[in-house]
Amino acid sequence: MKKVISCLLLVAIIFNFICSSNVYAEQGGVSPDDSEVSSPYEEPAVPSDGIAGEIVEEGTTSQKQDGGTKVATTALSYGASIVGVVTGVVARLLNIFIAAQVDIIISHLTYGTEDGELQYWFTIDRCVFNRIPLFNINYFNTDSTYQVGNTTIDANASNIKIKEGITGVYYICRILALAIGLLVLIYIGIRMAISTIASEQAKYKKMLVSWVESIVIMFLMLYIISAVVTFGEIITGIFYDIRCSILGKTAPGVTATFGIFEETIRDEAWCGILSKSGLDLTLWSIIYWCLLFTELKFLWTYMKRLLMVGFLIIISPLITITYSIDKVGDGKAQAFSIWLKEFIVNVLIQPLHALIYLIFVMTANSIAASSPLVAIAMLMAMGSVERMVKVVFDMKGLVTLRGVNKFMKKEG
Repeated sequence: MKKVISCLLLVAIIFNFICSSNVYAEQGGVSPDDSEVSSPYEEPAVPSDGIAGEIVEEGTTSQKQDGGTKVATTALSYGASIVGVVTGVVARLLNIFIAAQVDIIISHLTYGTEDGELQYWFTIDRCVFNRIPLFNINYFNTDSTYQVGNTTIDANASNIKIKEGITGVYYICRILALAIGLLVLIYIGIRMAISTIASEQAKYKKMLVSWVESIVIMFLMLYIISAVVTFGEIITGIFYDIRCSILGKTAPGVTATFGIFEETIRDEAWCGILSKSGLDLTLWSIIYWCLLFTELKFLWTYMKRLLMVGFLIIISPLITITYSIDKVGDGKAQAFSIWLKEFIVNVLIQPLHALIYLIFVMTANSIAASSPLVAIAMLMAMGSVERMVKVVFDMKGLVTLRGVNKFMKKEG
């Protein structure tokens, strides 16, 4: 996709350069049909420029343009104009029937109310600062509102239904895990009773201790999940308050509840789309498509994050049951360790994105209006920064946000 976007930008720049260049400039000179010899003291002929080269002023030498060159330049101009018209029409159709409709659909799915004010358009700014109610992952909080820093956000009805479904299945899995744990305890007790070898008795005693630890972890699991989620929300809220204070200083008169960075690019792009034509319209359309593509990427990422965190919560009681059996071999509970890392990273990826976005807001917000392509390129670079952070903190091997199947393969 990046190669396609780069090629489209290159084509647009080339055609824009052709259309904006002066193709009528000709080098002035004395007509070959002129029989008089110019005096060496006469003023040099003024070079002609397009139609002005055909004007003959009194007291100057007449300028004539070669017929073949004139036809070629005229054909080139008409060709560039036709290309500009065609690309402009295609861009306008794509904007109306595809891009605008996609933008409206995703915004309708993710709109919310902040401090009584409707926030309709989907932005990465709202996504990474936990301002989209649909993507809230605090599954054990089903209140009608929640806080992001000093801002109160109304909960989403669909999100509440998802939370109720996930928590309901979680409690069922915990009851099932307790039943399985009771069977494991009976098995351990029987093996300890029939074992006559000291090494086997020591082995099952260690398994019994691990079983007790697994039961304790199972009952503490709800508090562990709530603590991690609450910590992530607090950090995100702090970053959001910093963002609002920065925008309040750098953009006087503009409310800090809007995504200034992306709103600026969106407004500039639509002004260009509605007021320009030809290749200029195409260029602004490409800018808008790049922004929309980046927003769709984050939409899909956070939708997977919502489902992934819910899946990890559901299987958490079953993971604790394997704790005692998994720890017998090498003294380590690999399944529980993998689960805990996956859950922490999936939850704390939002504060990481918020921090990265905060840095981009500080550096790119001022150039969003003058150089939207540069601003979008910086926005797209957030993924690279995230991967670099994962490598630095040795999280590259995790399957965060990649899907349930890969997680199950790694767990097995």
